[in-house]
Amino acid sequence: MQVAMNRKLILTAIICLLLYQVGTWITIVAGAIWGAGAAIIVALVTFFCARLAKRGASSTVWFLIPTLLFTVVPLLAKGWSLFTSQTGMVDMLVDLVPLLVGFVIPVALLSMVYLDLRKKSF
Repeated sequence: MQVAMNRKLILTAIICLLLYQVGTWITIVAGAIWGAGAAIIVALVTFFCARLAKRGASSTVWFLIPTLLFTVVPLLAKGWSLFTSQTGMVDMLVDLVPLLVGFVIPVALLSMVYLDLRKKSF
């Protein structure tokens, strides 16, 4: 596959992970309608920022902003709920591991590969 096609596939995977996690988090907190609305907002912001990032290698910050924002916010929310609960340290880690393994780490790895592919295509 070409580098450009790999970049598009990786960007699609990142967007899907962001949509799923933010939609799930908002659905749990506020309900299904708000979760669907949040997923649409995440998609629009990510798409808009991806378009701005497409302008050149110096515009990579436009790719990082929504990725970091939509990754850090659910992580902070989960961390806040864990630290305010009355559970033990082991229970907190057990609750945090699925978010890290199923969302934060894949987004971080895909982001690193995407940024490396961006460097190679210029």
